Amino acid sequence: MKEFKLSADEIAQILHHVDATAPSTYVSIVGSMNADHVVEVEAMPKAGETIIGGPMAIHPGGKSANQASSCAHLHMHTHMLGAVGADANADFLLQALSKVGVDIYGIEHVDGPTGSTIIVVDRSGENFIVVSSGANGRIDTDFVQRHHSVIAQSKILGLCLEAPRDVVQESARIAHEVGTTVVLNISPMPDDADKTAKQSLADAADIAIMNEHETAQWLSLDSEPTTESDWQAIDAQLAATGLQRVVVTLGAAGAVVLDDDNHAQSASLRIVHVPAFTVKPVDTTGAGDAFMGSMLACLASGNALASSCAVASAVSAYSTLGKGAQSSYGDAAQIIDFLA
Repeated sequence: MKEFKLSADEIAQILHHVDATAPSTYVSIVGSMNADHVVEVEAMPKAGETIIGGPMAIHPGGKSANQASSCAHLHMHTHMLGAVGADANADFLLQALSKVGVDIYGIEHVDGPTGSTIIVVDRSGENFIVVSSGANGRIDTDFVQRHHSVIAQSKILGLCLEAPRDVVQESARIAHEVGTTVVLNISPMPDDADKTAKQSLADAADIAIMNEHETAQWLSLDSEPTTESDWQAIDAQLAATGLQRVVVTLGAAGAVVLDDDNHAQSASLRIVHVPAFTVKPVDTTGAGDAFMGSMLACLASGNALASSCAVASAVSAYSTLGKGAQSSYGDAAQIIDFLA
């Protein structure tokens, strides 16, 4: 498997191009917004164990909102479509998105609580997350139709599975009618991921992105893939489920890009490894969303998938140096300084 890397100057050039492209194009993201309740612990609790944690902190989160924030941090015009509830968390989340330039006019208010999560982070920066959907589960196909024009006029549509399945499929259908590229984050992995469910999700995705845990679940593998795995076999297995263009993120090991358009190395090259940047993480919460959001911004400005992932690798690494998800994201200038 070939390695695909960009220099700091090449990444800076792409980031400047994203900024220049934004006035004439935009990304739309349909999905989830959550108030993240984060507590730090020395070590993850075992089943049945009670432990003492640090102070509870509340950060703006939700996979889709995180992705929108990451995208907007790079100055790509970004529309967030979703729902918040009738509580203080709604205003908290909307203010956080608006502050970084996300267009929030496609976010509706519904009765009941806003989505929320409980996140436990250990001393190595690893985490586990429990999601309570709240208002996120209240959007439906009628909601999608009300925002048809926003989806149809976007260059790239970002989706994840924290949104109801029918919302994902209807949003993708609208996008495909007009040639908008759909990037589907297959996360969290659905409990009913049988052959039929996988095919419907594959049909929705022009590009799929999932981590090593989700890839193992999707393919029913005995172990999670690593850089040493047989990626030709994994590629063939993913293709057999309908996924042709795929990004598999591997945490500190980077990402593997499966795409016929990896022509930056060779016209015939399909499988490349995008290495991660070596950092000492403080908190990995939202790092995967930082990766996807910045990847969306780069794709919208006309970059190839492998190049977009190389930039996303830098953005994701930077995000692990701060606490929380959106609160740890950097803008283009900060990412360039980080690389220097």
